[in-house]
Amino acid sequence: MTTPSAFRILFTCLVFAGGGLAVDPFSGRLAAQDASGDSAPVDVDEEKQIETPDKVEVEPVAVDEDISTRLQNIFGATGWFESTEVRTDEGVVFLSGVADTEKHREWAERLAQKTSDVVAVVNQIKVRARPVWDIHPATVQLQQLGRDFVQVIPLLLVGSLVVFVAYLFSKLAAMLTHRVTARRVDSQLLQQVTASIAAVLVMLIGIYIALKVSGLSRLAVTVLGGTGLVGLALGFAFRDIAENYLASVLISLNQPFRVGDLIELEGQKGFVRRVTTRGTLLLTVDGNHIQIPNSTVYKAILTNYSASPRVRREFVMGIGYDDSVTEAQEVVHEVLVNHEAVLKDPAPLVLVESLGASTVNLVTRFWLDAERFDAASVSSALMRQAKTALNDAEISMPDEAREVVFPNGVPVAMLDSDDTRMAKAGKPKSTTSSAGAKLRRVETTGSDTADSSDAEGNLVNKDDKVQEHVIDTELDDEPNLIS
Repeated sequence: MTTPSAFRILFTCLVFAGGGLAVDPFSGRLAAQDASGDSAPVDVDEEKQIETPDKVEVEPVAVDEDISTRLQNIFGATGWFESTEVRTDEGVVFLSGVADTEKHREWAERLAQKTSDVVAVVNQIKVRARPVWDIHPATVQLQQLGRDFVQVIPLLLVGSLVVFVAYLFSKLAAMLTHRVTARRVDSQLLQQVTASIAAVLVMLIGIYIALKVSGLSRLAVTVLGGTGLVGLALGFAFRDIAENYLASVLISLNQPFRVGDLIELEGQKGFVRRVTTRGTLLLTVDGNHIQIPNSTVYKAILTNYSASPRVRREFVMGIGYDDSVTEAQEVVHEVLVNHEAVLKDPAPLVLVESLGASTVNLVTRFWLDAERFDAASVSSALMRQAKTALNDAEISMPDEAREVVFPNGVPVAMLDSDDTRMAKAGKPKSTTSSAGAKLRRVETTGSDTADSSDAEGNLVNKDDKVQEHVIDTELDDEPNLIS
């Protein structure tokens, strides 16, 4: 029994042998042979975007005029074609005219192919060329955007309401978090950071809900997923700012110094005025402001002169080799013990530091209360009293030995009788230093033995006075992170 495949092969052979056009009765496709004798089947790709009916019914047996009229009416009803002409000859449809797009041109061809009793389609429809200054596509897109915007306005209003409610909840969360942390943490900065984190989390949840309500689910996922990436990018971009901010948090927690402390770091010495999220402000003893980044403050070697109220100071005095060292130590030690600013515990010391060229150098060390007294003023008063006490005890304090050259010799004069009588009358005597220079003994006055003087500022601590004169000139209103 002969199968359909055999009939198909036989029919194809007849087409190649006889030439011309033939219709495959099994596939319904047209086989065409050109002038050279080669034949090829005419295939049309199926359109996926525009759906066409499976069959256009005319009559059970349609004539060529009915097919042309039916297709002509359909093309005219669509409005996609201009100057359309449909001609049918022996079931072969010839299409001509102008289509607005390539899709509609292909659609017309497929429609004609699916029409009843059509055996082949010759598509001669052309696509209308777009003008150079055609703005119609842009106009269509703008109209579409306008319609979409009008449709999304209610959703945007609901989303805005959700964001506003989330903002109120974030404020409430920040306030509650600040109250809770204030009971457990003393650092103001840490309280502020914790409250800010709580507010940001609540606000992010509110924004996510608002985007979901507005129909922007994909954008909502992007916002939450991109928050970490944005934070990472900002961390690299603002690394120094973030480092200073983190250092300010650590400084406020550790508090290595307080406002008014005299500190020294990175070669800068001054009083601490404030610590902000950016840096630490110092006031030098000369009245100048220095802004140091918090990261530098946290990592640098820091000396706090105000951390302990007790501080030690020292000064050096030289006595002659002919004088008693023990007696000089007792004289200076008595001055230290009797002074009101010198602490009894730890006790003051007078030690032999070194043997100089012409003097025995004594180092004097003592402790004082830096909160009550100014260290520089106390040292000045003690050196003044020690010098007076050594002078009263007739202990010499010669200067360093020098070599003096006299090219014309040294004249020598004998004391006359008047100078001898003045010496016997009790006038101040003269002593000769190791360098041969005469030192005149000066009579001691009451001011030399006083514990303090007006020139020394009465020994009072002047740190507060130094800082008071710059309070009105500080314009930075940023809150201070330390007390």
